[in-house]
Amino acid sequence: MAELRRLARNRRDRASAGKFVIDGPQLLVEAVAAGLEIVEVFVEPVIDLWADLGVSIDAPTWTVGDGVLAKVGSVVTPQGVMATARIPDVAPVADGDFAVELAGVADPGNAGTIVRTAVAAGAQAVVFSPESVDPWNPKTVRASAGALFRVPLAETGPKGERVGADPHRGDPYDQADLTGPLTLVVGNEAHGLDQTVAIDRWVSIPMAESVESLNVASAAAILCFEIARQRRG
Repeated sequence: MAELRRLARNRRDRASAGKFVIDGPQLLVEAVAAGLEIVEVFVEPVIDLWADLGVSIDAPTWTVGDGVLAKVGSVVTPQGVMATARIPDVAPVADGDFAVELAGVADPGNAGTIVRTAVAAGAQAVVFSPESVDPWNPKTVRASAGALFRVPLAETGPKGERVGADPHRGDPYDQADLTGPLTLVVGNEAHGLDQTVAIDRWVSIPMAESVESLNVASAAAILCFEIARQRRG
């Protein structure tokens, strides 16, 4: 349990061990379906694990006392089962792909939501900058609703344009050509994209004058689905 607690709470420990924590039966099902290597499973007596999951997992399974997992994790409503899994290898991105890069996104809920949106819009890869939250933070994993298991995490996007979103510069997103190979780059919740982040072209989301900006996850959703719409022709 000590290792499970460390993996749930510490980014450095996750990176060192090459493992992350899955919290909840549905995420565990998603991980198994995606082919991730499950290392260990921890379950409270209230959960009839195999009946609830409907899948078989070839990994050691340990029964723990009621309420133990609530002390390990950081979610408000623990679901009675946790597991550890191997962090997948970083994947290359093919030319011509559409990727989303998180450059300084700090909130795990926003990060997970952006990953979920990117996958739903057809992105072939997601990139997390070193300044962003850890993609394998349990809150990020949970907010992604399993999407993290279904998209390659890459070090860089495809060859092509790096398109940045800014409320005040660039063509309106629905007037910009977003059909070519590109990486959509979204920045920090409070400060936007750092000036050191390389951007080839900017697009904007027109808004009412009384609104300064959108939540980064909301902006990413608008732009991701515009890219998807344009690629459908």
